[in-house]
Amino acid sequence: MPHYNGTKSFARLRQEIDEIKKLKEQRYQGLNDKTDEQIFQDVLGKDTHGYLRVYGPGTRKDAENARTKAEQAKKEAEVNRNDVHRKIEQNNAIWKKFHRLMNFIKGGKAHHDE
Repeated sequence: MPHYNGTKSFARLRQEIDEIKKLKEQRYQGLNDKTDEQIFQDVLGKDTHGYLRVYGPGTRKDAENARTKAEQAKKEAEVNRNDVHRKIEQNNAIWKKFHRLMNFIKGGKAHHDE
């Protein structure tokens, strides 16, 4: 049963797959900081004419929209994370003051720094 692989030989395909695996392994070892997309482009080249490799024509815009949404979600998550950390710090400060007050009420020493 013949396999369809286009104009690319199976040997060339195997070589490209091995190169992708090698670059990913280097990333895991900390030798590069490339994303999967950058690795893919390094080995196979950039997509052209609205054609997105592996997925076919017409999906370039969908991929770019998804990437934009993911970047926006990442920024929103960072804002939320910073807000949560700020609120935790505020709560910790309140608990410290409460703890000092309770120690003072119980006859402990009061701290005069606040």
